Amino acid sequence: MTNSPMFRAPTSSEQPKADIIQVDTALESMRSSGFDLTAAAGEPIDNSVEAGASLIRVLPLYGKKNKRSIEQIAFADDGRGIKAEILAHVLSMGFSTRYGERGGLGRFGVGLKLAGLSLGERIDVYTKQEGDSTIRHAYLDLREVRAKRQTHIEARVVDTWPEGFEEVMERPSGEPFESGTLVIYGAIDTLTDGGAYGTSLDEQIADLRNFIARAYRNFLDKGVKIELSGKNITLFDPLFLMDNPRIIKEYPKNGLQGDVVDTTSIEIVDGHAIEVTVTTVPVEFRWREGEGGAKDINGRDIRQFHIPDSTGKISMVRNGREINYDIVPRLLPAGIDKVDRYIGIEVSFPAELDSYFQVRNVKRGAVPVDKLRKELREWLERPVKLARKNIRSQWETVKTNERNGSPEHSEATEAASRADKTSPMGQAGKALTEEDSERIIQEVIEDLDLTDKPEEAEQLREQVQEKPFTLVDGAWPGKELFDIDHLNGKAIVRLNHRHIFIRDVYDKLKSAAKAGASGTDADELVSLIRKTETALDLLILGYAKAENMNPNPSQFEDLRSYWGQFTHAFMRELPSEK
Repeated sequence: MTNSPMFRAPTSSEQPKADIIQVDTALESMRSSGFDLTAAAGEPIDNSVEAGASLIRVLPLYGKKNKRSIEQIAFADDGRGIKAEILAHVLSMGFSTRYGERGGLGRFGVGLKLAGLSLGERIDVYTKQEGDSTIRHAYLDLREVRAKRQTHIEARVVDTWPEGFEEVMERPSGEPFESGTLVIYGAIDTLTDGGAYGTSLDEQIADLRNFIARAYRNFLDKGVKIELSGKNITLFDPLFLMDNPRIIKEYPKNGLQGDVVDTTSIEIVDGHAIEVTVTTVPVEFRWREGEGGAKDINGRDIRQFHIPDSTGKISMVRNGREINYDIVPRLLPAGIDKVDRYIGIEVSFPAELDSYFQVRNVKRGAVPVDKLRKELREWLERPVKLARKNIRSQWETVKTNERNGSPEHSEATEAASRADKTSPMGQAGKALTEEDSERIIQEVIEDLDLTDKPEEAEQLREQVQEKPFTLVDGAWPGKELFDIDHLNGKAIVRLNHRHIFIRDVYDKLKSAAKAGASGTDADELVSLIRKTETALDLLILGYAKAENMNPNPSQFEDLRSYWGQFTHAFMRELPSEK
């Protein structure tokens, strides 16, 4: 038996040493870090936004021999560029000029590196600063790291942008960017057609376009241009409050917008608050029950607006950039309802509140902590229930109108028509010929998109011919409350349902009236009455300001007198119980 112990502490000269990080295997393991194509593309786009870029280009490059795979993705911008002294560090794991900062989109110092390596084995960064003709280049290549050929990241001066990428660093006019950065994800081995049971490349690129349109909507709305494969990306706002170029193109005469159900600010800590907004999609997109968000009021395809995909989803927006758009468990009252596809919910918060939303370094996912989730759920209960009720009320109104054929504004126009029998004849439009009158009526029919609805168009034509007043619903970009066409003493009035008074007061009052006492919450009704009281005051004050814009307001005295006189006469024709 030996006296030597089986295990003994090594002498100081025998102390083993190890690198803190085995670089090649560590980087290899980091490739599975939770980035998909959309999240991986978001990192360089975030950096471009932070760099003050006004034009950002995303260019997927397919294999020359295999068109079913993407070999590279380039991200080009006209931002400030990267300072020479830090270029070598931007591909160093953990480095960030904004590490720990919460004023922008970045924070963690690992985004670009993890994002690029999640797709491929190489990242190249080229950059140029304003006033400096020098283009500099740095890269990270996993294959070279694995073979011990790359042990450091170096920044070198190069003669020009890499071959094949010169044009992406130019403006549409062909003028080179004064400054900018080009990031290339290379040696990509994860983006291929998915086969019979996978996701095709076309679907992945379509998802990327939708992601950019939605995640960066606030920046697109403020003028930043982002291109994907050479085509401009137009914003998509799931709340339908921003001017969506696609909607304006499809509906140029009204530019449809969503309806705000409610909005609030909830202070969390140290003066930092979250903003919560609940909306419903434009009524034209939820006109009738059973359409499922696939058809508009005129039967046109609206699948490009992804309304069915929005069911129950919450948009989490951090510093203006959406980082999550998904269902958040236990947040909506009574779970998810089928009508929730027509409801938009946005929770916007500053990065200072990251810990309250458990934000991860991939900036993909935001789930409020339990206490905040409880407070959000309590606040959302009322507006979500109200939105659901309004949607169903609209559906019931359509069903009722279809059953009885009663026009939307019949009670008011009938009362005005009765009073008009003993009123002086209108003077406007008396000089119009029959051809002029017909032209005006036809323009109204076209503006209301009734050209393909001959029965409704004929009903409108008959009403204009038989009645002194015709009140119809319209919507268009602009601040007019209404528009009036005068013809031979008659008036066709078009209400602008995009105007905030019509949208937030008039329409809500009509919805409450249609819902009736049994379908209207007392507190909601009192709140609406109070808002209406103030809004009517503001309507009168708005008219006063309009007169005040004219240096000779005395010319409006007759107008004021007639307005009051005929309103009085029309009101007297309403049934007494009204």
